[in-house]
This record gives sequence, C-alpha cells and structure tokens, in this order.
Amino acid sequence: MTLFPVVMPVNIPSKSDHSSCGFHPDALGAKSGRYRSHADLIGTGLKRARLSGAAKVDHLSRIAREAVKLSAKKSGVSTPDLPQDENGVPLPVDGIYWSISHKPKYVAAVVSRNRVGIDVEEIKPRTESLFPYLASDREWELADRSWSTFFRYWTAKEAALKAVGIGIGGLKTCRVASVPDQNHIVLDYKGLIFLIEHLWYDNHIVSIVKDDNRIEWVILDAKHGQS
Repeated sequence: MTLFPVVMPVNIPSKSDHSSCGFHPDALGAKSGRYRSHADLIGTGLKRARLSGAAKVDHLSRIAREAVKLSAKKSGVSTPDLPQDENGVPLPVDGIYWSISHKPKYVAAVVSRNRVGIDVEEIKPRTESLFPYLASDREWELADRSWSTFFRYWTAKEAALKAVGIGIGGLKTCRVASVPDQNHIVLDYKGLIFLIEHLWYDNHIVSIVKDDNRIEWVILDAKHGQS
C-alpha cells in the first residue's frame, strides 16, 4: 500500500480570528485536483503564536485533523468521522487507521489500512538528562549521540508506540534494533518489528511507521501550496 503522510505548516490566529482558524473541506480544490495553498485555506489576517494553553492545542488538533482529510483524499478513502477513545487514542473507521502529530510550527497526519503512527518534532537542544531516558547505551552506540539522532529516536519510538496504541511510557521498552541509513530506523517493541521512515524538513523531523508500505510525502508550503 502507498501511504500519503501530510506535513502542513501552522499559522496561529489571534483570539479574534477563531472563526477562521481551521480549513474547510470545500477548499481542497477537488475540481483542479490540486490543493490550494495553506495560506489560502486558512484565510487572511492570521498571526503566529497568539493562542496559548488549551485553545492552542485545540487549534493545532483541528488543523491536524484537516491534514488527515488531505491524506485520506490522496489515498482515495473516506474519513467522515475521526473518533478517539477515552485516552485520546485514534480509533479506526471502517478499517481505516489514522494518526496525527502537532507542534507549534507543523502538523503531520496519515491514514492507512493497517495500524500506523506518525510523529513530528522540531530539532532543538533540550536537557542532556533526556538521553538515558530515551534510549540505552547500546542504542546510542548505533548512531552519533547528537540532538538530530535524539529526535530521530524520539519520533520513531513515538510513531511505533502510536501504532501499538500506547503512550510514551513505553519509550525504553521500544528498542532501536538497527539504523540502516539516514532516513530509516528499525525498532523492536516486545518482539514486534517496525521499520520507520524519516522526513527531514525545515529543522523538523517527521517519522512514520513504514513497514512494507511505499511512502509518498505530501508537504504543504505556506507560500506555494503542495510540494
């Protein structure tokens, strides 16, 4: 199966712009077969970093759900509802699984006929104490101990754990088995093997459970639309 993970930039509206803070399905450009630019979709007058707390999370979640719809449209499947369980874990709809991730600058989303997970992070230094929390000494021997590798491991493990349906509490149980190249990592979670693919973009990394699927990244640029 070919997966079409969508990576979409985020513009945060001011509090007075709440009515414009999401995409509308009618803006998908079905007649032309092309998506309109992200700036066109969210309307005018949007400013970054004005929302905070729950309002910001809600806004990012709604944009991420629109990214799910774009992935579904590209995949030729329908996702009329995007239900979650009581813990916020995405539930499949008519055999279609979905996964989202959002950070202040970008959201990522994907749909699949198999269990799937996706995660996005900005690559920037954090506290050094996170290195042993994320991975064992053996895992760090498989690649250079850097912040780029840290976020490769972090997003890869997050993506795999999302596919399993559990949270980040399983980070240490999910082990890096091998690092075959710059864009792929193999993980082992209690005997389940996951092949993860990375996208490096604008100082961010996006990781998705690839396994036997073909990946075609869909990147929406704020100025130029789909790339």
